[in-house]
Amino acid sequence: MLLGGELGLRAAGLRPGYAADQIGGWRALPAQDGPVQTREGGAFRLRTNTSGLRTAIAPGRAPGRVRVALLGDSVPFGWGVDEGATLTEATTAALAAAGRPDVDLINAAQPGYSTVQATRLLGATLPAWAPELALIFLPLHDHNRVLVSDAEHLRGASGALPRLRVALATRSRLYEGLRRLLFPLAGQPFLRADERSAEPRVPRVSAEERAEALSAAQAQAAAWGGRLLIGHLPFAAELRGQRGPREGEAEAAAWAEQNNAPLIDLRDCCSGDALLLPADPGHYSAEGHQAVGQALARALLPLLPPSTAPLSEPP
Repeated sequence: MLLGGELGLRAAGLRPGYAADQIGGWRALPAQDGPVQTREGGAFRLRTNTSGLRTAIAPGRAPGRVRVALLGDSVPFGWGVDEGATLTEATTAALAAAGRPDVDLINAAQPGYSTVQATRLLGATLPAWAPELALIFLPLHDHNRVLVSDAEHLRGASGALPRLRVALATRSRLYEGLRRLLFPLAGQPFLRADERSAEPRVPRVSAEERAEALSAAQAQAAAWGGRLLIGHLPFAAELRGQRGPREGEAEAAAWAEQNNAPLIDLRDCCSGDALLLPADPGHYSAEGHQAVGQALARALLPLLPPSTAPLSEPP
């Protein structure tokens, strides 16, 4: 009976419960150069390099230049704003105005990314750039509730019960059919941390998985002589003056202290509805990137290696 139900649902076209491509962006397409439509009906111009990063900075370390990589989700990526108006460009301009025109910022953020995914990209792609500083902005995506965590997707589950859960979620149509009968939100690939459901799910990144990922990222950066930083960006509520506790902030602060990693907290940097996209307040407007970029530049200045560029052109 179970086998018949499984085969029948498979023939009916029901997909398994877990689909990684529905959770978040896994990498922007490489070599894009053109308009991208948003769900809200707008469009913005997007340009990516051959690695799928939103940067025109060539790989390798340039003499006399300092390189800083920004990692995270669609907020530091600059979803919804055109080329030239993202956090990386705003921070670069603010650093130059503060006397550090020798700093190149690499936009290594990706829409939908979690801390685990950012760490994977850091180790797989960023060695080609070998940035002196790598700053991971901790995404709220970590706390979304899913059937399979990002770490389990990338390396497999550990333990008998987690392996059974992953196998059912990724292979069994009967399991998915029963979920949809029992739980009204079962059809959603992820649930926000504030959405309540009786269905047993796991965070996209647990506290233990986040600590492991950050430690791995720190070791990866150290392998090329770089340093890892972690940070918090302001979100809509904070830009509207509604500062409150953020899930995971205590664990992030503890990890930063234990591992001697600077923690850059920009949640109190600025405020105002004009800093958010009107139709998509989950992302910054160009003005928002400008304001946050100025605050980020101030926070980065004392952490940058000393400049080795000449103060002026030789006569």
